[in-house]
Amino acid sequence: MKRSLIALALAAMLPLSAQAGEIKYSFIEAGYASSDFFDETFDGYAVKGSVDFGGNFYGSLSYRDVDNNDFDVQFDETVLNLGYHHSLSDKADFIAEVGYVRVGTDIGGFGSDSSDGYRVAAGFRGLMAPKFEGEIKGYYTDINDLGDAEFGVTLGSVFHINQTWGITASYDFTKFLDENINTWGLGVRASF
Repeated sequence: MKRSLIALALAAMLPLSAQAGEIKYSFIEAGYASSDFFDETFDGYAVKGSVDFGGNFYGSLSYRDVDNNDFDVQFDETVLNLGYHHSLSDKADFIAEVGYVRVGTDIGGFGSDSSDGYRVAAGFRGLMAPKFEGEIKGYYTDINDLGDAEFGVTLGSVFHINQTWGITASYDFTKFLDENINTWGLGVRASF
């Protein structure tokens, strides 16, 4: 009887204790985003999706929207990427991306505007522990009509609850119109 109860308890815990075991490039995620720039804090949300195709290739689309109600200012960023991943080991990949970027602003009383450009990025994704994945990526963004191009860096992590669900955390640093932008994120990911 005791063995049956122990076996049943272990079987019930299996879905929660399943290990990621591999780096997945097909997922959707959504969460909270907070950006600090122009000496103000802008809060909002971010969504992202990625689809693995053709062996080592993937496509991704992300959208981030943050605003500051005190000043009636809203910023958004859309990034559409084509990516390539190459296995360095069974737990680490090199990644490279090229993509389209669109940034938009909406300032209450003054109207809205947007500009677009391109981004190239390179970095690494890896399983740092059976349930913990990390990512570091450097990128170069050139937005038309907004002056100099800028370099940035993204740090990301996923704690895999099971094969499908994970909790994400991220930090992004870049510049926009010569202002430092620090963006933090916390969300949920569903991997396929």
